[in-house]
Amino acid sequence: MSLKAVLFDHDGTLVDSESTHMELWRRAVEPYGGFITDDEYWQGLLGVPCEQNAELIIQLRGLDISVDTLVDAKLRHTELFLASGCFPQIEGADLVVRELAENLRLGLVSGSQRVCVEASLKGHGWTDLFEQVVTGDDVIENKPNPASYLAAIELMGLRAEECVAVEDTQAGVTAASAAGIRTVAIRNPFSASHDFSSAAVEVPDLAAAGRWIKALL
Repeated sequence: MSLKAVLFDHDGTLVDSESTHMELWRRAVEPYGGFITDDEYWQGLLGVPCEQNAELIIQLRGLDISVDTLVDAKLRHTELFLASGCFPQIEGADLVVRELAENLRLGLVSGSQRVCVEASLKGHGWTDLFEQVVTGDDVIENKPNPASYLAAIELMGLRAEECVAVEDTQAGVTAASAAGIRTVAIRNPFSASHDFSSAAVEVPDLAAAGRWIKALL
């Protein structure tokens, strides 16, 4: 069946946000006596939904606070950051997105909050390029559950085999693959230890992902 659409992840795939998210988590947890090491974030928290991250951080540090309290703190810090801008795009993201949009329908499937995604779309001038946007706010079970990808293809009236997903974390690759979607996994230094065995192909960067997808047309 011919390729009709590309479904992009957001954090780490289109925008360089993960280092910022790590710093925002650190700010959120510090008042409660917590901290997060680089290794803890990159190996265990990268690409994981907000609520799950909060739960993991509380367990790691033995904090006497609720998951909702820590999530609210992280969201406040995120909103303060986004009030003055958006996450910078991954190198070459604008070119890849616009070139693929010439021949394919685009969707965005993110485990992040809608406020983060919409700030990126507006800030980089991508709002009109993406037909549907599904975020972590829109599903009960976030990545690695396939619910967000299944919602996206339903909204777009597509079959899984008519789509390709682009992801950069194990949670994202697992989610897209479980939805039956061919997945391009971007292996970067932050995801060096992630399991991408369910992906259709592994590439080193977004530009390579774009070339692989264009070769399918």
